Amino acid sequence: MRRFYTTYEAAHLLGVSLPTVVNWIKARRLKAHRTPGGHRRIAREELAAFMLRHGIPLPPELGDAVATRRKALVVGEPGPPREGAAREFVGLGFSSEESALGFAAGVAAARFQPDVVVLFANAPDGGETLAGLRADPQLAAIPVVVVAPAEWAARLRAAGCAAALATPIAERALVSAAAQVLSLATVAPRRRQ
Repeated sequence: MRRFYTTYEAAHLLGVSLPTVVNWIKARRLKAHRTPGGHRRIAREELAAFMLRHGIPLPPELGDAVATRRKALVVGEPGPPREGAAREFVGLGFSSEESALGFAAGVAAARFQPDVVVLFANAPDGGETLAGLRADPQLAAIPVVVVAPAEWAARLRAAGCAAALATPIAERALVSAAAQVLSLATVAPRRRQ
């Protein structure tokens, strides 16, 4: 198992060009060190963490490089939208669980301790699911990304959602929104008890 990757190898794993990886390193978005010969090397753990932060699927060789994977709880009515969202998160390196709306969502969130909740809203204010998540002191800091009709967006944000996506959602928009709210959440990390 490799411990360090060249910029070329990292570019291949990330699915981007070599100059893109070099630019990310220069912009300090991706950490690397220099060898005595002046070549850049990227630690295996740093590469895996970068991929998780940016929603890039982890290849099998990096699957165990990061001790904790991000967790997403997908809440909504059973069916293809909820199941598809959960599969998309798993495909991009998250641990994911599904839950029904209401009380079951609170129980699942308390047990699973997700980093982000994705809510397929059935009410303009998020209903009892969002109200319950926001009322519980241990769950209130978990960012919620909501999927709902566009006209509900303002009310849902006012009710405590970190991001609101209008239905129908574009491909990968949900995971991108979750990654964005998670990167904002890492600036001010929440405490878990």
